[in-house]
Amino acid sequence: MSVKELKSIDISSYTIISTGITALISLLISIIIVGVVGLIVPNSFSVMLFMIPTIVFSGIICSIFFGFSEAYLYNVLSKKLGCIKLDIDGEYIKKISAKETALISGTIMLIVLLVVYLAVAFFIPLFLSSLITVLMYAAQTAVAGLVYQAMIMVSNTTTIVLGIIGSVIIGTVFILLATYIYNILASSDRGITVKLEKVGEFTQLESIDPLNFGIAIAAISLILNIIVGLIMIISGSQIFTALSNIMGGFVGGFIAAILIAVFYNFLAPKLGKLKVELE
Repeated sequence: MSVKELKSIDISSYTIISTGITALISLLISIIIVGVVGLIVPNSFSVMLFMIPTIVFSGIICSIFFGFSEAYLYNVLSKKLGCIKLDIDGEYIKKISAKETALISGTIMLIVLLVVYLAVAFFIPLFLSSLITVLMYAAQTAVAGLVYQAMIMVSNTTTIVLGIIGSVIIGTVFILLATYIYNILASSDRGITVKLEKVGEFTQLESIDPLNFGIAIAAISLILNIIVGLIMIISGSQIFTALSNIMGGFVGGFIAAILIAVFYNFLAPKLGKLKVELE
């Protein structure tokens, strides 16, 4: 077994491969949405077809921003907060350091959300203000009122910042729990299997075992959603709603993980494989 530190992530390879995966997932989701809406709403199929390029393009733009930001911020923060450590036995990931993973992920999440909010806080009020004017001229006062309430929420900096900080804290705690859960699963031979190859100073991710990846992520998602479900029940939600969320999280986590692994294995030889510096 070899303990390795994730010293850095190659920004270009991470951004390119994550954008490629996002593009395929966005295409799949958009086709499903168009198909479902087309079946439910009469004569809407031809109109909904225009949503496919919109959804795919939006997914690509967001993925470029988030992919670049995550890799760049990891390379900067890992020097100050400590690198994520991986126990790798051949092609099997036996353990991931929980503290560093949660700390760096939470910090990246905070910085990215603040940047996104600053951008949204500048552009969205201008757009909503113009929309309110148009709605008032069209005598749609009720809709204009709802849009105005949305603009007030966006403009309330204190509420948004507190929401961001709360989301980051909850997200960091869940990442910490997810890492601990993975380490327990991996100790029972239910972890993730990957094929790595040394290329110069970098280590290249050749492929991911889709089934192992899907089972591990689904198990983690199931446990985390059980925790959320118990909190929902204690807070007064119906048991059926909580159970639906638990099963939805489990199935959704499994499908998403399988798709990510399959798409990575398909795109990596074409777009370039993910490169990281392991020491």
